[in-house]
Amino acid sequence: MKRKFWIVALMLLCCAIFLAPEAGVAATPEYKWRMAQVHPEGSDYDQRAKDFARKVEERTNGRIHIDVFSNGILGDWTETFEMLSRGSLEVNMAQANSNFDPKLNLAYYFPYLVKDIEEAKQVYGKDGWAYKIIQDLWAEHNVKALAVIPLGMAGVSLKSKPASYANPEVHNLLKVRVMPIKPCELTYEAIGYVATPIPYAEAYSAIQTGIADGQMGGPPFQAWQFKDVNKVWIQYNDFFESWWIAVNLDLWNKLSPADQEIIQTAALEESAVQWERAAAEDEKYRQMLKDEYGWEIVILTPEELTKVADHVRKTVWPQMEGLLGKDLMDRVYRESGIPRP
Repeated sequence: MKRKFWIVALMLLCCAIFLAPEAGVAATPEYKWRMAQVHPEGSDYDQRAKDFARKVEERTNGRIHIDVFSNGILGDWTETFEMLSRGSLEVNMAQANSNFDPKLNLAYYFPYLVKDIEEAKQVYGKDGWAYKIIQDLWAEHNVKALAVIPLGMAGVSLKSKPASYANPEVHNLLKVRVMPIKPCELTYEAIGYVATPIPYAEAYSAIQTGIADGQMGGPPFQAWQFKDVNKVWIQYNDFFESWWIAVNLDLWNKLSPADQEIIQTAALEESAVQWERAAAEDEKYRQMLKDEYGWEIVILTPEELTKVADHVRKTVWPQMEGLLGKDLMDRVYRESGIPRP
């Protein structure tokens, strides 16, 4: 009888140990949040989101649990920005939707604000002037922008290489799908293309059917999505694509300072990881396109890049003032050190 008692007691003890929460981790989360991100599972950007969520849970002892939804399951980036602003989504890794506010073009597509990754890091990093302005712009839409997740420097993929790709004053008549936002259209018209606004979801079929000759809107990582329908990549560096880890501002304001610090630190750590990888990621996808799919990769020389950038700044930046307003454009000119034309 006594032996049976001790056997039962030992079994109960083993069950208790097995079922008990890990040391330092809460049994039931105080907060259960959803985090949206549109990139494929297994990509660098998917990993940044999941590592961020893991760190927050571990460092809050399980009080804040974040489920990451990848592949755009919760909606594309334009939709999730609205959800985040309204509070129907807690956390996001995406970009600002300038349809809500033209000033948000500074947060997403502003042509030749920088010309390479090193400049981008100085401007969009945590101590950069654009970083601080963009945080304020997002706050106006009830969003706390935490840290930039850099995707890389943009360009265009095409079916064939135009003869005068580096001379913005020559029109080459190739039709390029651009993001359906005005600054993209203005920029690609300025560098000699027929700019055709087409939603990203329709870009592949547009190129496949001949409606467009190519597409812009992101770094070589995006061009790789069009590996079967295009054959040329031109590295224009027309904009630096930056995504952000962001939290609904009302939710943020309810958190303790200690939890805010944990979340902010985790976001900045993932940002730092991707800043170190961004240039290498661009090169990796250029090489994949060249070696595996026979693409021609065109890198503008420093002189060519300066010529294109100067032309766009002269012709497009004055038109950006109509979107951003004079006060914000004055600050862009002042902070960037680029004189008004």
